[in-house]
Amino acid sequence: MDSLREWLMPYLLSNLLAILCVIAAWKKPMWARIFLAAFFLWAAFINSRFAWLNPKVYLNYAQLTGFSLYKNFILGYFSNHISPFVFTIAAGQFLIFLGLILNNGLTRTACIGGIIFGLAIAPLGVGSGFPTTVLMAIAFYILLNKYPEHDFIWNLTQYTDSVSGKVAK
Repeated sequence: MDSLREWLMPYLLSNLLAILCVIAAWKKPMWARIFLAAFFLWAAFINSRFAWLNPKVYLNYAQLTGFSLYKNFILGYFSNHISPFVFTIAAGQFLIFLGLILNNGLTRTACIGGIIFGLAIAPLGVGSGFPTTVLMAIAFYILLNKYPEHDFIWNLTQYTDSVSGKVAK
């Protein structure tokens, strides 16, 4: 019961932020890009830090997944190679961050990477904040398909509504 109390608020907050991110991807794509870029930069930092200082913490995810394939992998091969796996994940997260702040093909590639990442870790269940990562994948999908052109993230006026001509920052 204590762990439920300890993790309930972060779990609810992460899902609320993911819902807002989906809405932002649809209505205010720049906000979604900024949020997702910041999130993936933060995740890359946190994962790198834990991979270096306390890699065994990632073994806890085995108890949080309902998928035996994931559990067996975590407790098996992954358990003997935690740091290389997590550093690779962190590098991927950093590349998603870079793609989100850059333009066109790189942003589209980052969106595809974000979709794959979000869906790949969803089976970790509450360990990944499920359904947070699925909602983030949906936000990436919206950014990828609703807005075919992406300029650098610092061009705040790049998204305009094709009907009204208003900027959707």
